[in-house]
Amino acid sequence: MIYQYLPVERIHYGINIVAEQLVSEIQKLNAKRLLIVTTNSMLKTKAYQRMIDTLHANQLGTYVTYSKQHVPGNILMQNIKEIRDFNPDLILSCGGGSPIDAAKILSLVLAEGIQSEDELYPYSENLREKAPLMLDYLPHIAIPTTLSASEFTSIAGTTKAEDHVKYKFSHLNMTPKFVFLDPAYTVETPDWLWISTGIRAVDHAVETLYTPVPNPINTSLALQALKKLYDHLPISKNDPTNLESRLECQLGAWLSLFSVVNIKLGLSHSIGHQLGATYDIPHGMTSAIMLPHVMKFLLPRTSDEQAQITEALGFSKENRTENASMAPTLIRGLIQDLEIPHHLRDFEVKKESIPSVVKNILIDIQGEENSFVLGTGDLNKEITSLLEAAW
Repeated sequence: MIYQYLPVERIHYGINIVAEQLVSEIQKLNAKRLLIVTTNSMLKTKAYQRMIDTLHANQLGTYVTYSKQHVPGNILMQNIKEIRDFNPDLILSCGGGSPIDAAKILSLVLAEGIQSEDELYPYSENLREKAPLMLDYLPHIAIPTTLSASEFTSIAGTTKAEDHVKYKFSHLNMTPKFVFLDPAYTVETPDWLWISTGIRAVDHAVETLYTPVPNPINTSLALQALKKLYDHLPISKNDPTNLESRLECQLGAWLSLFSVVNIKLGLSHSIGHQLGATYDIPHGMTSAIMLPHVMKFLLPRTSDEQAQITEALGFSKENRTENASMAPTLIRGLIQDLEIPHHLRDFEVKKESIPSVVKNILIDIQGEENSFVLGTGDLNKEITSLLEAAW
């Protein structure tokens, strides 16, 4: 057995830690020209404006590019010539999972000399036509404003407009080297986005527990993540100004996806990738829709693992089988208490369209090679039934 750490050098965490430490970290890297990847909505926030003013006051050059939900490939690559002309020596992402993913893919693009969207996809794990080397890559600082935890992975995805398929990219050097967890940057995050990405972090933790390749580090941290998120998501929803609880949620998101290269995430994620790409549903919402259904579906094969959830959340009974069966109910209850939409029909998905998206989901499942899922007899039928139950 072996445990591999992702090449993350430092995690800064605390209230107002960006104001206190960001410029110092940039100066340690001797960076002068920052490629900033963010979203149009971030431009309006006070935290972002303070950051930009501080960067410019310290004579740091910036070029800003924008991403959208699910990282459309055409938008990702539309300014690549201008970015190359700017010649950045550091990437800084600020926002949710989409701009952080976009920054990771742009680091791949710049390192490999990719010139166009068409040149990008052969490097994806979907096609596997070219293996990225990333020998000369830019360091990446991530400042997340949601709980998606994209900043803690070496994986990113982009959606191709022509077929609405999510293409996955992965390389250890795509991992952000430095992360700033600052709850002050989350206060202006829309409530629905904060809470739904919190459920995404719950999804990370749950699927870590019943990964087919478990290890003691990820299992222990996932249980701690669930406790933090279960306790503090409702507090942060009821009082968005409670920075202490928001920081606890951020720490929960970090623990939920710690060195994810050591595990395989499961069925909820495979379904969510394609639901998001096909129907433009935010990934946090896809977790709210699918996770309790997936947990119930996998319960016969993951009973011991799911029992740990009930025990960690403080609802343990003497009978471990009862603890296991209670786990999907507890997670469903949290989603309902947080008032997150959790049906496909809430997002105007037509029931008759389900068979078409199942095809892409099956491709995603095969790529993940998850034995708990692949042990199903008629996978097409079972996945279709799961989606219909979630409709």
